[in-house]
Amino acid sequence: MYHFKDGQWSQYGTNAGLKNLFVWSVAEDANGRLWAGTWGAGLFGKKDELFALAPGMEQITVPMTALLSVLGGGLWIGTENGLLRYDGTNGAWFGRKPDSVRTDVRAIVKDSRGVVWFGMLGGGLACLSNDTVRCLGKAEGLSSDFVQCLHLDTEGALWIGTFGGGLDRLKNGAISAITMRHGLPNNIIGCIVDDGNGSYWMSSHAGIICVRKQDLDLCADGKTNQVHCACYGKSDGLTTLECSTGFQPAGCTTPDGRLWFPTGKGLVAVNPKDLQINRRPPPVVIEEVRVDGHAVADRPAAEEPLRIGPGQHRIEIDYTALSFVAPEKVRFRYRLEGLVGEWTDAGAKRSASFDYVPPGQYEFHVVACNDVGVWNEEGASVAFVLLPYFWQTLWFATSLSALALGLVGAGVWLGTRRRMRRKMEALERQKAVEHERSRIARDIHDELGSHLTRITMLSEPARHEADTSNSGSNDVRQIYDIARGLTRTMDEIVWAVTPHHDTPEGLANYLEQFALEFLGAAGVRCRLDLPMQLPTWPLTAETRHNLFLALKEALHNVVKHAGATEVRIVLTLDGRALTLSVEDNGRGFDPASARAAGDGLDNMRRRLEQIGGDCEIGSATGQGVKIIFVVPMREAPKGAPLDYRAN
Repeated sequence: MYHFKDGQWSQYGTNAGLKNLFVWSVAEDANGRLWAGTWGAGLFGKKDELFALAPGMEQITVPMTALLSVLGGGLWIGTENGLLRYDGTNGAWFGRKPDSVRTDVRAIVKDSRGVVWFGMLGGGLACLSNDTVRCLGKAEGLSSDFVQCLHLDTEGALWIGTFGGGLDRLKNGAISAITMRHGLPNNIIGCIVDDGNGSYWMSSHAGIICVRKQDLDLCADGKTNQVHCACYGKSDGLTTLECSTGFQPAGCTTPDGRLWFPTGKGLVAVNPKDLQINRRPPPVVIEEVRVDGHAVADRPAAEEPLRIGPGQHRIEIDYTALSFVAPEKVRFRYRLEGLVGEWTDAGAKRSASFDYVPPGQYEFHVVACNDVGVWNEEGASVAFVLLPYFWQTLWFATSLSALALGLVGAGVWLGTRRRMRRKMEALERQKAVEHERSRIARDIHDELGSHLTRITMLSEPARHEADTSNSGSNDVRQIYDIARGLTRTMDEIVWAVTPHHDTPEGLANYLEQFALEFLGAAGVRCRLDLPMQLPTWPLTAETRHNLFLALKEALHNVVKHAGATEVRIVLTLDGRALTLSVEDNGRGFDPASARAAGDGLDNMRRRLEQIGGDCEIGSATGQGVKIIFVVPMREAPKGAPLDYRAN
């Protein structure tokens, strides 16, 4: 141990009672007694000019890297095995953990509430309150679990220097981190000393750092993301940039106002009162602009934008700041407006490069600060224009877009025109088919119908006048019946092929007429339940014809087999299907035996299947028969009612 006073050094070694010359921590208690913690020989106390082992601590020889003297007497001792409390006669351990947990205590402070905080090299931060230890680590927000120093400010906030994680602040239960990303020159903080003038001095592996506490608080509160630091290095008198860290104390303030920091190559003293702070911001100059490795401008004028030809995209800009106090400490920030809107912290680097800059207008702006963090916010700037190829211009893109839209429009128009042409051709073919159907219907009605009618009229008098005993009368009757049957068949065919009957209304009218005539001739009462208004939906001739033949088969079965006195026919349209039901009050039948007896029921089902419909037959012996024909409607016109039911 060394003592410096009045310019003279005094040494204390084995001749002064120290059994180990590796002294890692020192502290002076309230009684003025000096204590020294060694690396492997225990704790020594100084009395007069000699050191002796602390009473009651003779058996504790673990390395002691931190000492803290507290009011009321006693010492807090940081060791590699945990925290030790020494009251003058014996020691008590706190925070000792299994070997798998790092408890190497390197820093200790005690706050105004009596809570003891201690930092561990690998174990994070811990607090001792009411003999209970609580630990905080990276999981709780610490930037690093390697804590090297602690400092309590007047507001009760705890500042934490870490190895590799920068500076942390614990305030009101919240932890904030300040690192190199925020402006610190180094993330290794070994000691924090308050100079009493609103600034903190911190030792690091990049020299000694001075920063205003107000700036640190603003950054920790999230109100700014940058702190302005003054960093002192070899140009300021340091023999090495690496300060000694990892023990307490690692720096102190003497009554004369000087700050003391140990380094690997000696002890450094700083007197803040003697420092001459450079308040002049450094002038910033843009030296050269290079495009694809070739210089295009030397000291470019800010008021005249540079014009760069097309096809050149790599931009490099050299800049500097004119400071002769400590040029190596000048720091820069730059941004390229038009490409990146945010500032880039370049540190001490004096060039900026952009690998790919697309065609457009840009302005490069760079600012710098001197060795104590005074910024030249105006900085220097240069504007330039990267000219595009003609196919990269706005007018070309607009023309190309217009051409593409025109081609798309032309394609749509041609496609629509082609579809309309096909539709018109289909309508013309349909019209031709309907015209041919009408011609055939007229020819059948006019030619064949007239001849059948004439045969019927000529045979009818002969049928009435013929003698019943005469064998020729039977032939006349057969001729008359055949002619009448052919006339009805012809009438059905003409109705089926006539185009203007291709609607539900045409179907309903014909079914009504046929049912009344057919059932009336058989003496069966007919009840019709038809809609009063029917839509003009398209209905094919095939659908009408098969539905009519199925109804005809059903009515024929009623007259021939049912023995019914009444038949009820119901027609409904619900927007999705046409439903025709035939119900009688006859004797009914067993569906199982009916399938084996004849083909009538199967014929009705087949006819409905041909037009995509369905036939449902329900009956029981003595309960009549109900047959339902369902034909799906392929397309209902927009705006048409969805439900057409009888009123």
